[in-house]
Amino acid sequence: MSQPASSSYGSSGGAPDGSLDGLPISGALRIVMGAGFLAVGLYQGVGIMTAGDMVGLEAIIDGIGFFLLAGTGATMLMDRFYSLWLLLLWGLLGVVGSFLGEGNVALPSLFAKIMVSLVALVAILQRGAAKS
Repeated sequence: MSQPASSSYGSSGGAPDGSLDGLPISGALRIVMGAGFLAVGLYQGVGIMTAGDMVGLEAIIDGIGFFLLAGTGATMLMDRFYSLWLLLLWGLLGVVGSFLGEGNVALPSLFAKIMVSLVALVAILQRGAAKS
């Protein structure tokens, strides 16, 4: 007797999950996170681009980074796996932008961006392990 193919990420059912493009999280969590990332990314991105006191390379990197965060939210709502790559890129740009600032580095913000980058990286690596 042949055994049915096992599906990734704990999907139950007889048929394997054909959509391996999606994120390895529940649908409700994916929607909440996607909407949150989209809202925060747009709000912060527009805020940075319209702020008169923030200029230079730091403003450009932070602005692009927050629009990437909005893109992450949009791709999460579309259930695409590459949203994790966008999230990783946002975190890395945030870390670089933190050190390019003229003032002191905000440690809680820096720590949060590093942690988000690590979580995205681990999720990407887990997916690669689940495929093999």
